[in-house]
Amino acid sequence: MLRFVVVLLASLGPQLLWAQTAKPVSVSYENLIRCFPELKDESLSFKVDLNRLKELIDEKFVTSQSQLRQRKIHYIDADQQKMNLILRTHFSAVKKMSTQLSLQKVDEKGLVTDLKLTKNQASNPKQEVINNFLLGASIKSDEYSYIDTKLNGVISTYRRNFKEVMEIELSDKPRRRSVLCEKRDELGIICTCTKK
Repeated sequence: MLRFVVVLLASLGPQLLWAQTAKPVSVSYENLIRCFPELKDESLSFKVDLNRLKELIDEKFVTSQSQLRQRKIHYIDADQQKMNLILRTHFSAVKKMSTQLSLQKVDEKGLVTDLKLTKNQASNPKQEVINNFLLGASIKSDEYSYIDTKLNGVISTYRRNFKEVMEIELSDKPRRRSVLCEKRDELGIICTCTKK
């Protein structure tokens, strides 16, 4: 019997060793690699870290142009009123960039009311205008949304709150492949791959 166990262990040895050293791979990581195999990285295999993924994307796909699409600051003003300050970037037909500012009041039930701004405040606001609205405020969240155009026909959009990346989408120009990774409160990081 002992001889049988030794022979069995000898024949199963490589499989047992592999089973002990193999690391689990998350479904999100598998989806990421299915769309963009060039982003393979062992540090992401068990749990996708969006900050590390953003660094990896920037290493593999060099950015030629980065543009702010939107910035939304949720804050409590000096009068203890919940507020949203939103900056949106727009491009006209002649490729001229403009920035629009909007200000919102948020009541106790979460109902949002847009506040009227002057043209000088709303269109291409100066930093002093923005600073005046935030004077004495307590900032609760500061979300940025960017679009990065890469040199090799790849486009990346991402959203971050303060320094934490919350969402990244990466796609090639003909949109033959696209991956979206986002942080969901109840589920963690979810990545989905779309290929044509």
